[in-house]
Amino acid sequence: MNAASRPAECEANAARKIVRLVARTGCRTHILHVSSGLSVDVPRRAKTKGLPVSAETCPHYLTLDCDHIPDNATAFKCCPPIRDLHEQDALWAGLADGTLDGVVTDHSPASADMKAGTLATAWGGVSSLQVGFRAVLTGAMRRGLSLADVVRWMSCNTARLVGLDDRGDITPVLRADLAIIRPHERFVVDATALESRNPICACDGMTLNGVVTRTFVAGRDALSGVREGNLIVRP
Repeated sequence: MNAASRPAECEANAARKIVRLVARTGCRTHILHVSSGLSVDVPRRAKTKGLPVSAETCPHYLTLDCDHIPDNATAFKCCPPIRDLHEQDALWAGLADGTLDGVVTDHSPASADMKAGTLATAWGGVSSLQVGFRAVLTGAMRRGLSLADVVRWMSCNTARLVGLDDRGDITPVLRADLAIIRPHERFVVDATALESRNPICACDGMTLNGVVTRTFVAGRDALSGVREGNLIVRP
């Protein structure tokens, strides 16, 4: 989807309207899928006023930019649309200063048929569940940020926001949902080799940091008998 079809100002205006309602009602509110610097400024100002507002962004807004997306590449279509590097810089700044509380996949596993056609007709959504963490890790490391930062945005903070108090951190008595990862080792994303039922991924062909060697779900090895490098297994 062309970024001009969903201007950043429109996104920011919607967020401002929500914050005005929060100021009137005191209702705890979460702003999702922030894709522009203008929108980052909205929760930033709300938080300085003590309003109960949190906000998130997604891996594709942090790691892809509209000026380097091939024409009619429907794998990249999403809403809000992927914007330019200037907006991307503002998102990273919002994460670094704590304005944005987390990064969520917004995983949309559309079938090949749903993603066929033109940008006007194809399903909007990015399939990124298996590589999203590592795409964000790669972008963070390029900017001098750390694995610990990415874990905070994509595990600790997200668990806390939705009330999953039994997980999200490596602490005694908490549920052991763990991934053992080699953060400096790199790999090339091959959409056809991912565990998703549909081999569609906007990160296809990208070189990313973070080879996963083992994954534990509630303390149990989830990768027993599965090839190295995958976070999930097909049920």
